[in-house]
Amino acid sequence: MASLTPAQSVALWFTYLRDLQADCGFNTTISRMDLLTFANAKISSALPTDNEKNQFIVAAQASPGFDLSTNDLTTYSSFEALLDHFNPLTTYVGVLLQVQSANPFPGGAAADFWKAPVSTAFPGGSEGAQWQSALAALTSAIPAVCFTAAFQVKVNAAVDSAQNKMSDVISEIAVLG
Repeated sequence: MASLTPAQSVALWFTYLRDLQADCGFNTTISRMDLLTFANAKISSALPTDNEKNQFIVAAQASPGFDLSTNDLTTYSSFEALLDHFNPLTTYVGVLLQVQSANPFPGGAAADFWKAPVSTAFPGGSEGAQWQSALAALTSAIPAVCFTAAFQVKVNAAVDSAQNKMSDVISEIAVLG
């Protein structure tokens, strides 16, 4: 089996998020939410009864195959946080941005990239060719409802901020809106 590209890994995270939402299909309120609202929904409010929690756990264990327990549903406040426990979005976004960044970062250590000033990793800031390429990759991998034009403006501002490190930008993106 071929390895996933960094953009495919980010897109897969959102496929898993959609799967978790589908696992709540018995709850009509959840099934009507857009993906961003679902991601940030409080699990305790979305699944208020033990029966709903148990039904969700059974469904999520079958697809996408997460080994959930009732404790997970109280430990993690939102569905995004729950999914991040199994597959941290920050990791996938970090890898995607690292391969799009300026030398020497694409082939270097992830820890060095995360600590790097954004201006070093993406010279030219949000208007630079490398960031524009990275932004296009993010836009293709993240559903539009989770990576809106307004949110992209906020991310671009983080890219242009002189004091920010890559960890700041990665975290900003992985917050989802």
